[in-house]
Amino acid sequence: MLFLWTYIYLIVSSGIFIFCWNFNILSSANWNVVYRYWDSGGVIHTWKDYLLLLFLGAYLPCWYFGWRYFRNIQWLKVLMFPIVKYNQYIINKYGADSKRIVLKNMGVAGMKIEEEIELKVKPKMKIETDAEVNSIRAAVAEKINSVKHE
Repeated sequence: MLFLWTYIYLIVSSGIFIFCWNFNILSSANWNVVYRYWDSGGVIHTWKDYLLLLFLGAYLPCWYFGWRYFRNIQWLKVLMFPIVKYNQYIINKYGADSKRIVLKNMGVAGMKIEEEIELKVKPKMKIETDAEVNSIRAAVAEKINSVKHE
């Protein structure tokens, strides 16, 4: 990633310097012109000269901070961006005005139907009366007491 960022940065920054100041930062002949100008007592006169010095001074810090930013980009999202945008376009185009029915909670309804089938299949139990229940309880209590006394 470092080499790719450096290559892109050199190409873009060279283009900016050539377009604005006719100064190629990759050319040693241009740097010799600047050196001879300063060596012969050159003075900064215009705002373009100040901007050139500002851009030359910010050249390496911009490369460093650009590299840090470039390193932290999530490249999968960048590569998938056209596909995601196209899918959103298709959904908005064909799916926004559709009058479809959205069924919710299908699992709950399915369980109720199964319970109803089980209730229909199971044989109905005879409902016991209170007298029968009391007699069964008494018999169980007698059995427990007889076991305790032995």
